[in-house]
Amino acid sequence: MRLSQVLGVRRVKLRNRIFTLGVIVTGMLSIAFAVITFYGQNAGNFVMSVDTAARLRGIVISNDETFAFSTSRLMSDPINEARDVTYAWLKREEVQETPGNYVDPDHDYVAYTFWVKNEGFETIDLNYYIRITEVYNNLDAAIRILVIDNGVETMYMKPDSTNSTTYPSYMPTAEHFLTTATVMRKLIPNFKPGEIRKFSVIVWLEGNDPDTSDDILGGMIKMQMNFTINGLE
Repeated sequence: MRLSQVLGVRRVKLRNRIFTLGVIVTGMLSIAFAVITFYGQNAGNFVMSVDTAARLRGIVISNDETFAFSTSRLMSDPINEARDVTYAWLKREEVQETPGNYVDPDHDYVAYTFWVKNEGFETIDLNYYIRITEVYNNLDAAIRILVIDNGVETMYMKPDSTNSTTYPSYMPTAEHFLTTATVMRKLIPNFKPGEIRKFSVIVWLEGNDPDTSDDILGGMIKMQMNFTINGLE
């Protein structure tokens, strides 16, 4: 499809715009999106990895909860065409029940489930954080990032450009990005040998966000979710 055809898409409820959504998690967990400018192209894959220091201490990841196969890097399939959606449309239970990449047959968003395990011999403090490494056309203003850590959901967003936005009651209150570059940061203290932790990460363009508008067309964002030993990142 030509770019001119994409730009001709009319707004419907939740704008229903066509976007290209791809994810790359480089050196740890990095996520990359492209909007319209990269329509129809492979914008990238969703890759999760553990940094060198953590890997040497026995930290591994897997899309198999039995860890019959473990690695320091995982990769999902890209999403080449995506429309803005909303939190209520996310199939969160199905995402968590599906190892690895989850493809929603009805809506377009990035969703991946994996496990982190300490296969080493010492208890460590494991740190993980998400950083924005590159952004164009303020696409970070429109996305939502849902991190499900051992079943506990936390949603993250950039503060809206207006203070008068009212979101539907079904949407949880989101935590604001820590800084313009850092989305979130959390610590897993006393991560013991043999301990396993389950993660699901979902990223989407939120249609109820006032910043999901024509202004972000042609935008792009890249993020990284890194797993490191606390104090060694």
